[in-house]
Amino acid sequence: MKLIIIIIIVIAVLGISFINFYQPFGDVYTFISDSNYSSRTDLYIDGTFHDDPEISVMSGKESQFDDEQVIPKGKIPVQKVSKISQANEDQLKWIWFGHSSSLLQMQGMNILIDPVFSEYASPVSGFGPRRFSDVPIDLENLPDIDILVISHDHYDHLDYQTINEINDKVKIYCVPLGVEKHLIKWGIEESKIRCMAWWEEITIDGLSVTSVPGRHYTGRLPWTKNTTLWCGFVFRNENYQTYYTGDTGYGDHFKEIYERFGAMDLVILENGQYDNSWETIHLLPEQGIQAIKDLEAKWFVPVHWGTFSICYHAWDDPIQQITLLAEKENLNIATPMIGEIVDYSQIQKYEDRWWKNIE
Repeated sequence: MKLIIIIIIVIAVLGISFINFYQPFGDVYTFISDSNYSSRTDLYIDGTFHDDPEISVMSGKESQFDDEQVIPKGKIPVQKVSKISQANEDQLKWIWFGHSSSLLQMQGMNILIDPVFSEYASPVSGFGPRRFSDVPIDLENLPDIDILVISHDHYDHLDYQTINEINDKVKIYCVPLGVEKHLIKWGIEESKIRCMAWWEEITIDGLSVTSVPGRHYTGRLPWTKNTTLWCGFVFRNENYQTYYTGDTGYGDHFKEIYERFGAMDLVILENGQYDNSWETIHLLPEQGIQAIKDLEAKWFVPVHWGTFSICYHAWDDPIQQITLLAEKENLNIATPMIGEIVDYSQIQKYEDRWWKNIE
């Protein structure tokens, strides 16, 4: 009996040590209450963030999809990029790297969004969702990054390996409250990090960056659910307004963002990894269309698809549905391939339906 108890204790100690020191998990103590957060947002109560209204995260087993081709049999076309040139201050450019990872160029700066360049969207290589489209650029060929934004701490948006490899290129990180703890544990200099509550705004060299609401949840381990905040971002200068939604369900926040900022020139819209049982945390295609109408967006590009399969719908269901709905509603949707450099002044050229010939 004593031997069994000793074995159990040893296993427990080893397990706790592994969880504590295994870097990809991030900060495993984010559940510890932080009075600074409660002073900055009413959403933070007793160590966790609470959406209003509360969201529900139901089991994917209740999916309305059955036996769909969640991963394509054919090869996803990717435009390989060896170099990304600096954009002028009066230009707006955007490059999709797959899923929600992209590079926005505004105010002459490079803004990297939710970069995940690893093969798996998981803390452990070989497990979890595996990338089915190629990364269009080698990390060493990424330009210097003026601002890196993270919308939330799920593994398909915040990747330890990617952050670790590109940190030397990054000047400033903008992250929602709590996510800074992961970065600090990974050795990121605290002076480079700006943690933000909803509606907080910072200005960097003439570019305004505002953290805006969404309807989602967070957590990298079971006991850290909603111990960090989630958000979208609005980027503004004298010429353009761009909005990245991050992962979000549909809600009144889209109308509120329009009321505060006016019409968006470009919306980078979450579109994919949805299900009726996840309706409060991800946008169904028709909800994405309603969001674009609420925002009175001039153009939008759909992301969060084409790279990792996290839900049960067909891999191309998100783009098939939203393009049809956009055409029906006479909305401007651009659909560039992964790796294409989109110049906003010529965005109407990026309307090819390139996915239709892929099984």
